[in-house]
Amino acid sequence: MSLLTQSSALLKQLKQKIAAKPKLWCGIAVAIVLLLIILVVLISGRKHNSDRYQPKHITLKLAPVNIKTQAPVQNFWRDEIVQPGDTINMVLSRFGISADEIQRITSLHIIKNKVQHLQVNQVFSIRTDNNGLLTDIQFFNDDDNGEKNLVALKKTGNNWNADISAVDTETLPTFKAVIVKTSARGALAQAGIPVEIRESLREIFKDKIDINSLQSGDTIRLIYDSLYYRGQELATGDIRAAEFSHNGNIYHAYYYDTGNDGNGQYYDVNGKPLRKGFSSVPVDGARISSPFGTRFHPILQTLRMHSGIDYAVASGTPIHAPSDGTVESFGIKGGYGNAVVLRHNDSMQTLYGHMSAFANLSVGQHVQAGDIIGYVGSTGVSTGPHLHYEVRINGQPVNPTSVALPTRTLNARELADFKKKQHHWDKQLSGFRNLNVTIAQLD
Repeated sequence: MSLLTQSSALLKQLKQKIAAKPKLWCGIAVAIVLLLIILVVLISGRKHNSDRYQPKHITLKLAPVNIKTQAPVQNFWRDEIVQPGDTINMVLSRFGISADEIQRITSLHIIKNKVQHLQVNQVFSIRTDNNGLLTDIQFFNDDDNGEKNLVALKKTGNNWNADISAVDTETLPTFKAVIVKTSARGALAQAGIPVEIRESLREIFKDKIDINSLQSGDTIRLIYDSLYYRGQELATGDIRAAEFSHNGNIYHAYYYDTGNDGNGQYYDVNGKPLRKGFSSVPVDGARISSPFGTRFHPILQTLRMHSGIDYAVASGTPIHAPSDGTVESFGIKGGYGNAVVLRHNDSMQTLYGHMSAFANLSVGQHVQAGDIIGYVGSTGVSTGPHLHYEVRINGQPVNPTSVALPTRTLNARELADFKKKQHHWDKQLSGFRNLNVTIAQLD
């Protein structure tokens, strides 16, 4: 049977069924028509959405972004050693510094007037930035009194100025321990303990024990501050703690600063003053404006050792002898201006500088504690009226507040604070109490 014959037969059967049940088949036909309409709508909508969200390629031209990162600032130090016959111009030229720049540097007041000559093996240091531009110059210079000063220059723009803020210094504790072989003097010297520390030790313990009485086998242990500049020891500070053993007895000294202003004194294990000190201070009602130790000198523009203490007080204020003594000298004394030197015993002298006038004095004259020896002024190298007060033991400047000023008795609060600090220093001392120590003797 052909396909056409089959289709005609099916169509004939369909007509017969519709004729038999017309309502049913009309409903089916309507349903089929509705389904076809819904299908057409869905297909057309899908096609519309597909066209709507067809991806498109858009090219935008943006201005290039220039991002610059700033390199971190770095400093580079270089050193030059002074050779025999060198001048400051020769040393600076070896750094590659231009002749014009050297001229600007050497024309500075601090260079012309304070750097008279160089010492062989003296170290000059310069610092440059990332671009190789010179920013700092630093070097040591010994003054007329033999004190070592650190000259620090900084360049801002085209100008050079003294600037101590750039100096790389730090204060560290120094630990020393020796066994006396023949004499304490030899032990301390051969252990490399600076002379100013040795003299301070003698004076601190003077009322308790004579250091020269230490015998073979006795031990000395101490902790003191040292100021370092780029690894070089620039100066020493206060003794923080010391311990002597002698004939089975142990003697201690602890530094305690009641005002935290660098003007401390020494006490024993019980917090009692080790020394009586002088009976009075040289000026009444004055504050200490500059303590003993390394400081930036406002006129000389250098970092230098301040070998005394300064009292800020009005010009014309009377200056008193703090203890009995003998007038050793008076008159103009270099940067001290008008100055008086008193001798109090075989080892101790005191100096009073920048006076406006002297009392009626004569060399060799005996003075008693409280006698007027002069008046406050601002002579010599001075920024204003003040008294510069020095104490020297065997010619070495020591901290006047530690060995010469009247020692304060600690109150209950101070004593409790002292005990805390004492415990700290005891732990430090015990840390090297059982270690091998330097055995020193005089040849």
